[in-house]
Amino acid sequence: MKLHLVTRAVFMARPFLKHFATTRASSSSYSTLASSSATKWDGGVSLVQGASRGIGLEFVKQLLEKNERGHVVATCRSPNESIGLKELKSKFAQRLDILRLDLTIESTIEETADAVRDKYGSLNLLINASGILSIPDVLHPETTLSKVQRSSLLLAYEINAIGPILVTKHLWPLLKVGGGLGTGRDVAIVANLSARVGSIGDNGLGGWHSYRASKAALNQRLS
Repeated sequence: MKLHLVTRAVFMARPFLKHFATTRASSSSYSTLASSSATKWDGGVSLVQGASRGIGLEFVKQLLEKNERGHVVATCRSPNESIGLKELKSKFAQRLDILRLDLTIESTIEETADAVRDKYGSLNLLINASGILSIPDVLHPETTLSKVQRSSLLLAYEINAIGPILVTKHLWPLLKVGGGLGTGRDVAIVANLSARVGSIGDNGLGGWHSYRASKAALNQRLS
């Protein structure tokens, strides 16, 4: 199967890891599994990581509303606290699964991958939407260099840069199986939400050091 990855910086996207776009399965069992999955899940299977609110929640909503045959797995740290996901579940009970995934706990990423494999056997689209800029009493945007703290840098990097690549790592086998089958696309897609402030060349304002550095790392790690 082909696999294609993109990074999305607000409204812009660019392709990368081009060598993966030409990766194909060589075994007959691999191809058989992919064909079986595409037949069973016509419309495709998508996973949105960081889906409790904001852009992630909107991705889930749009995927469900615009593709009446597609299935969506929505993950977030505290599913029971997301009113938006609960409302969507009441409308799309048969096509929406909600799972707990905490980017700081790798075992929850593994559990999510296991759950998707057990129910669907493949994946066609992965959207890594979570990211942190600030957390009350924990992490604040640094308007001056004197406000930079080691703990803030490490936390922002863990969630904004390390988290997405770990999610991709554990879901990679399912994406390779799914490819674009059942979706009308040629390839499976991994989309990572970045931000313009993660651009080194476009950093004219400074500040927000933890967020800028972690988003720049995300751009580079998966590019």
